[in-house]
Amino acid sequence: MVHALSLDQSTLVLRGNQEEASSVLLKGTLVLCLADPLKVQNVRLRFTGERRVGCGSGGGAQKKDDQFFRHTWEFVIPGPRRGQTLAADNYEWPFDYALPGNISESVEGLDDSWIVYRLKATIERGILAQNIVTRRHVRVVRTLDTDALELSHEMRVDNTWLDKIDYTISSPTKGVIFGTTVEVNFRITPLLKGLKIGEVHTSLVETQDIWIDPKYQERKKGTITRLVAEDNFNFPQDQQTELIDSHDAWLFTRRLALPKSLKKCLQNVNTMGIRTRHNLNLVVKLINPDEHVSQLLASLPLHIYISPNLLLGEDNTISADGLRGVDPSAFVVGAPPRYGEHRFDTLYNDLDPSGYVTPAGAPSGFSTPFNPQSRRGSGDNLASLASASVPPIALQTRLNNLDNRISDLLARSSQPDSSFSDDPSVTPSWGPSEDESDHSDPQHVEFSPEQMCRVPSYSTALRSQHQTPISEVPPIYESINR
Repeated sequence: MVHALSLDQSTLVLRGNQEEASSVLLKGTLVLCLADPLKVQNVRLRFTGERRVGCGSGGGAQKKDDQFFRHTWEFVIPGPRRGQTLAADNYEWPFDYALPGNISESVEGLDDSWIVYRLKATIERGILAQNIVTRRHVRVVRTLDTDALELSHEMRVDNTWLDKIDYTISSPTKGVIFGTTVEVNFRITPLLKGLKIGEVHTSLVETQDIWIDPKYQERKKGTITRLVAEDNFNFPQDQQTELIDSHDAWLFTRRLALPKSLKKCLQNVNTMGIRTRHNLNLVVKLINPDEHVSQLLASLPLHIYISPNLLLGEDNTISADGLRGVDPSAFVVGAPPRYGEHRFDTLYNDLDPSGYVTPAGAPSGFSTPFNPQSRRGSGDNLASLASASVPPIALQTRLNNLDNRISDLLARSSQPDSSFSDDPSVTPSWGPSEDESDHSDPQHVEFSPEQMCRVPSYSTALRSQHQTPISEVPPIYESINR
């Protein structure tokens, strides 16, 4: 006998906060393979959301457990005799449920507080028989939406320490993917001659706030602060300054690696009495000319989130192989490229088109670049046509012929139409008159699809001897507005 739970996705991703996120579908199949008949009372599946909040230790510790979500599927409903026998066969019961967008996300990794979701399939076999139970863990992740401000806004702190330094410390974005790295950029301009930079200390601090009853947040019962990651950097004394905006400045970048386990670092969350925040604390030691040390202190708030492209395993960790040699910005879904990284890119006009594929028979630079959606390339030698010139007398002749045809049309439209008469006894005729029937019949010109797909160049059309018939010219406005 085989009893299993198969899920389309064991991690459900909600995009956006609780006010704007759309619902997500939990979908799967309950599988039961029987080699022998089995008598059952009931076959059901239950999806639950459970929460525990706890704070304190020893005699002052407080804990609270509750089940805030529950949904049940009944696949085999007991009959009047309280039971039925399933024949030896393979059974599959599909199930699905749309979780609302405002549901709480999973919080796992803390010792005394968590929010977890579980699936439990139960086959009841009666009083004297042991039930068959299968469980499955489901993770609900709330990630940032593609247009979230945390993905596009740079976190920056800049100020001037009078007669000492002018500094700018920044991080490219406020949102940081869990398990990746935090990039910190420094620009320090000395205003005091002989000033040096000593040790640069960067640390990421996590603050956990726990409420036993989330309805009364003013009664906060516990706060825990822990160090998530840190970096100590001894600034090299021989590093030269760079000229920035007519001032000499030190430019350097530090990268802080984040833990890959939820036991060492949580994502930013604020739900059901559990709130976590992260701050990037920076300490820069400044060595003055008289050898006494000053300290520059700064702090930047960060938002750590779980990316749907870099999910955690059942052990609440991210595999190191999944991050090796990969740019963390590649995991940001739909985020626009940063302008600072592409403002020096080569423009299209500066590219050499000699290395690109062009249609056969046409020189590069004058032909349309190859496109798989194009039906066929132009066969004209546009390079030779570009250097060709039309004589002025030929242009003047064609313009005169066009003026003569327009004058003929205007003269014909000004004549009274025989189809109308002031005499009521005369029946109006809506067809052409007999003397005009020779030249008023429309001329039907047949064009093959291959000819219609082939558009000549402008120079080729000017050199063509084909004259457009009068009947193909659209009527002028005065001829139809009467």
